[in-house]
Amino acid sequence: MPVQPFVAVAIQPEVITHYFSGKDAKTQKMENVRRYAGLIDRYVPRVDVAQGKGAPRVGLVVFPESFIHGFGMPPVDWEKLQSLAIELPGEEVEVLAQKAKQYGIYVAGSAFERGDPKFPGKIFNTGFIIDPDGKIALKYRKINTSNNPRELCTSPHDVWDNYSHDPEVLFPVLQTPYGNFGMYICFDANFPEVARCTALNGAEVLIRPNNWPRGTVESLDMLRMQNRLRAYENSCYLVTCNWAASPLSEYEASTAHAMIVDYRGQIVTERLDNTESYVQAAINVNELRALKERGYRWNFIMGLRTEVFATAYTKRTCFPANKYLDPNTNQRDYDEKWKAYSESLENLKRQGILRT
Repeated sequence: MPVQPFVAVAIQPEVITHYFSGKDAKTQKMENVRRYAGLIDRYVPRVDVAQGKGAPRVGLVVFPESFIHGFGMPPVDWEKLQSLAIELPGEEVEVLAQKAKQYGIYVAGSAFERGDPKFPGKIFNTGFIIDPDGKIALKYRKINTSNNPRELCTSPHDVWDNYSHDPEVLFPVLQTPYGNFGMYICFDANFPEVARCTALNGAEVLIRPNNWPRGTVESLDMLRMQNRLRAYENSCYLVTCNWAASPLSEYEASTAHAMIVDYRGQIVTERLDNTESYVQAAINVNELRALKERGYRWNFIMGLRTEVFATAYTKRTCFPANKYLDPNTNQRDYDEKWKAYSESLENLKRQGILRT
């Protein structure tokens, strides 16, 4: 069945954090989301007018990773992380939900999520998509939490024995009038499996909330490479954005470079500066479906030999599972986090994956 073409808008906002502004954490988070609601008010009508009569309208607005609250003043510890986390749904995202309802759009981003009664004491880095009714229609919890010392969130893999093993829960996909939306977050892009598993669940538009702080040539080259490859190898569109330069945060000169990539891995549009702004592009999933249906060489999933690869994965253990299964245990600081990575290194050596 044909779907509606639409325009995606990826916003790179300035992020203001309470630990730099000196304000109460809750106050600053609410001020942030109200300002982001103002950006939606500013950009969405502008894009719709620019599209012209009869052209596709804005259907999706994407914000970056941790844009509501930041990552925490270094050195980050568990107590600081708790001051950042919010509930999903909750008061903060409700401000954005009202804009989703007002404009009839989907709004996506990611935040540190607390308060899941199934996982007391845990904080997840959670991607969310708000639908045009103002409801959170999709939540994706970051599988590969960064080895950056600023991220101490829990991965579903850290509570594996208590977490659903259903791929549709781990890699959720949202069916919309524009096509199927899926998510992964920032550091996840270093692991092709996340985008691939999401594509295997039917994703056609990959949404990547991102925080990419380094604006050097080699770092930007890696950013573009990741985005283009994940789109290309999965025959998906990709919409991604980072923080703009944010003087009142730990990333005062963040990379930004909001970007939209097509299903052939070609960059459709990219912001080349790190000022608060946006990029836009029309997306027509019907074209993607027609290409896949014809069996062209870009439909790589058509030739995916899943049984072969499954044998390699089931016989290997790299990063240890269930590190924080107990509700009273968490990554309290970077030293504790590195213990898990040290255990992973030993696993690689023991299995002959890493030879020294």
